[in-house]
Amino acid sequence: MTASARVAVVALLLACQPTSPGGATGSTTAETTADPVTAGPTTTTTTTVDPTVDPTIDPTLTTTSTTEPPVPVCGDGIVSGDEACDDGNQIDDDCCTNTCTKGQAEPGQVCWTVIVEGTKNGEDLAGGIAVDAAGEIYIAASVVDMAAGPDALIQKFDPGGLSQWTQQYDGGVNAADSALRLAAEPTGFMVAVGRQTIAQGQPGLFWLSKCTPTGQLVWQFTDDAPIAGAAVAMAGDDPVVAGSIKQAQDTNGFVRKYDENGGEIWSRVHVGDHGGLDSLSGVTVDGAGNVYAVGRESTAAQGFDILVLQYGPDGAPGWTDVVDGGTGGNDWALNVAVDLDGVVYVAGRVETGGGFADAWLRRYEAGGQVLWTDTFAGEFGQSDDATAIAAVAGGGFVAAGSTAVGEDDVDLWIRRYDADGEVVWTNVVAGMNGGVDGATDVAFTPDGGVVVTGTVTVAPDLNSDVWVRKYGP
Repeated sequence: MTASARVAVVALLLACQPTSPGGATGSTTAETTADPVTAGPTTTTTTTVDPTVDPTIDPTLTTTSTTEPPVPVCGDGIVSGDEACDDGNQIDDDCCTNTCTKGQAEPGQVCWTVIVEGTKNGEDLAGGIAVDAAGEIYIAASVVDMAAGPDALIQKFDPGGLSQWTQQYDGGVNAADSALRLAAEPTGFMVAVGRQTIAQGQPGLFWLSKCTPTGQLVWQFTDDAPIAGAAVAMAGDDPVVAGSIKQAQDTNGFVRKYDENGGEIWSRVHVGDHGGLDSLSGVTVDGAGNVYAVGRESTAAQGFDILVLQYGPDGAPGWTDVVDGGTGGNDWALNVAVDLDGVVYVAGRVETGGGFADAWLRRYEAGGQVLWTDTFAGEFGQSDDATAIAAVAGGGFVAAGSTAVGEDDVDLWIRRYDADGEVVWTNVVAGMNGGVDGATDVAFTPDGGVVVTGTVTVAPDLNSDVWVRKYGP
């Protein structure tokens, strides 16, 4: 791999506080470091914005005053006093009543659903979802814009599903841009990974950005190295990205840890034993800073095997698991989660023959010992997969993905499990007019609920929307 240059780019902010020319304060730094992947120098240029400064406010016109803290009110989105819940609205028939008591106790009750779409009919595609410590919800997606083509989109919702702000990123050449996954710090700072196209006729570049809880851009950059990011997780304040890297005639799994300012800390490359297209698609970090990345490893005979990797906080390789589904077909892991007890959960798919597959779930102890494995087979007998997973302390978790329900008709599914791996509830969601629907990411909320995002079909192969839903505990 040749040395890469990481170049800062400018974002187009919609429905956020816009930055007026010269209005924001910040700094630009450049440094040359040894790249642990290439063992050669990497020149990095990073532009940062001071998130404590609101560029829309003239500091000479501001005044300082002292006010009493607001009185807790049911419907403000903050659980306080004797409130059992507070979803930020006064609706009585959702998961939290208008007196801030718990709603109906039915397992898997739908609290609210939101549809997100671009300004032009087209294939809007869901990406990731994340929740901060206050229960605020962030989604990443790609939406079709009337003027600029597909754009990366980040949107924030309050706990009741009310949109707080939307931010769209365009690479500047009206080409394809996307936000694939994101992760939120407990305080609400949010990091997203995706791709940006910044030159006509050229492929998109790796893109990483950080925003404040109010949508202010802190920093962002593209990297012209042959890398692709598929997932991101937070190790404290430091983002960890998993994806793939092209090296010579080979593609390998790739993990990189950045500091809170976007500077590289360490990189690791996984080279499979048989060459081919190895890649990583999910990543998570436990409370001790250990990194877990999952994906697929190419096999010598045919297809792929499931790949699970563990690294220490400093990037030191830990345990590895490679899983063959048993039919010699295409098996791979798509997402990974870890609970507060260090138990690791992996979601993916295993081929069952004839090109069909079942959703696949596995639970590991922190040291890599397998606790149990489960599969999910839909009623139609074609292909099903688990693309998303989230875990809570004590062993409970939720998985989501897609399930075939007919010829060329695939629906989105969500299933919650208890600490013993028993099914608590399952929900299947169908888009309009058939087509392929599927969940892309899932997360738990502080009140014990579940939020899921996915893509639902409006017109097969022509029009789809981003779908977001919250379920009760």
